[in-house]
Amino acid sequence: VFDDEEESKLSYTEIYQEYQALVEKLLEGYLKEVGINEEKFQEAFSSPLAKTHTSQAILQTVLAAEDFRLFKEMMVQKNIEMQLQAIRIIKERNGVLPDCLTDGSDVFSEIEQQEMKILREVLRKSKEEYELEQERRRTKE
Repeated sequence: VFDDEEESKLSYTEIYQEYQALVEKLLEGYLKEVGINEEKFQEAFSSPLAKTHTSQAILQTVLAAEDFRLFKEMMVQKNIEMQLQAIRIIKERNGVLPDCLTDGSDVFSEIEQQEMKILREVLRKSKEEYELEQERRRTKE
């Protein structure tokens, strides 16, 4: 359903609301199962450790329930991954891609370029976060 266009569709909002309800239900069940109340979770969630790049990546699905922009980015990325997987499966089964999927152009190179663009952006942000963290540590010392 999700595409990389700037404008969000009404269906995105409906899916986002369903996603929020699902995450809330799963999170409540998990917290209850491990014996952590919502206050303790909020405290841990807002701790400096939860702000690290690694923690943010792990908590992305939870964070996306509170941030529509992040949710949409995550869904667009997942859509790209699913499309790539489908193309790979078709190519594995048939040996080549049908003309309707290539349309005279190199589908893989276009998709790979998108992936490389995303990867470069992720690496850039990761480097910035790392440098900021190193600067904070130096300042504390």
